[in-house]
Amino acid sequence: MRAHEYFVFPIPDAIPSHLAAPMLCAGLAVWEPLVRAGAGPGKRVAIVGLGGLGHFAVMFANALGAEATVISHSPSKEDDALELGAKHFVSSGEEGWARPLAFKFDLVLSTADVLQTSTLQDYLSTLKVGCKFHQVGLPDEPIKELKPQQLMSNACSIGSSHIGSRTECLAMLRLAAEKKLRPMVETVSISEKGCADVVERVKNNKVRYRFALVDYDKVFGT
Repeated sequence: MRAHEYFVFPIPDAIPSHLAAPMLCAGLAVWEPLVRAGAGPGKRVAIVGLGGLGHFAVMFANALGAEATVISHSPSKEDDALELGAKHFVSSGEEGWARPLAFKFDLVLSTADVLQTSTLQDYLSTLKVGCKFHQVGLPDEPIKELKPQQLMSNACSIGSSHIGSRTECLAMLRLAAEKKLRPMVETVSISEKGCADVVERVKNNKVRYRFALVDYDKVFGT
């Protein structure tokens, strides 16, 4: 196969293919809002949810030099959050969790579906004046009700994005290679059984935190 150089992405030798693959989707989806928000030294970033997207967000925020806090309803994920580079872990299942975090963060990056919940105001309240709540996790339903008053106390805003640019992707790969970043990826052979197992485990939320299908050469003989 031949393709124009603009449509291909050189993968640094330091990044194994099974780790690079999810970076090009989930990784880039969270990298873009982080770099556009200026995540770096002196900045505080909250990552809502620790799954496929969230674990990349924590890893990248830390690598960029920002202070990352994971907010999750699953206390069992605290050890993973700290291993990935988070400085703090907050359990959103605890009553009043948001009060100590008022006006704390330069960016709240949500990889979970919280837009239509009654707790959205809690997340907005943790933002510094003029900062953004950015949604990258795909919500199941639209925002049911949002009043301008919810944004007024700290002049915050709500935004979202889908994926980053080619330039941002190349920068992400360079940093991942330089910092020797290792996302949590489980490899599974691309066999009939392997694919069936992956689909079932994704459906049951039994992923930590991304799958990569491998052994194409063995299955397809190329």
